[in-house]
Amino acid sequence: MKLSIHIFSILALVALYSCKNASSGNLNASNQVVTSGELPEDFNTFYQKFHQDSAYQMAHITWPLQGTKGLQVDSTTTGTQNTYWQPEEWRMMRLDLIESGDFIREMNPIGDMLVVERIRAKAVPFGIERRFAKQANNEWELIFYADIFEFK
Repeated sequence: MKLSIHIFSILALVALYSCKNASSGNLNASNQVVTSGELPEDFNTFYQKFHQDSAYQMAHITWPLQGTKGLQVDSTTTGTQNTYWQPEEWRMMRLDLIESGDFIREMNPIGDMLVVERIRAKAVPFGIERRFAKQANNEWELIFYADIFEFK
């Protein structure tokens, strides 16, 4: 329990620091984005709009959203629990929170139809994973979200 509180406290401090020092929508020079290949041509436009417009974001999530929630197993072990995120519990994701330079983003395109993104804090080995897929209507949607889990 104490480790869980400690980890949460560190992540909360990193998030608060990120909010305080976030630039006005521009990439910070210390921000790191690692891409394993070329992103699909229309993905960047979607990605920017997804993080700027809450209505657009909600409309471009496959509900209920499949994913996992991080949990504390014991004092030294963390784990995950499968879940389905619901619209009423969703909080808008914004880029200014992750563009502070305190995080490393990995963007891994898998063909032209899927992009797996992992965002982890530089200070601790924890982060999130999101998966975006192009749907039959040629629109991108968030199809998977794993909240805070330990990167190994």
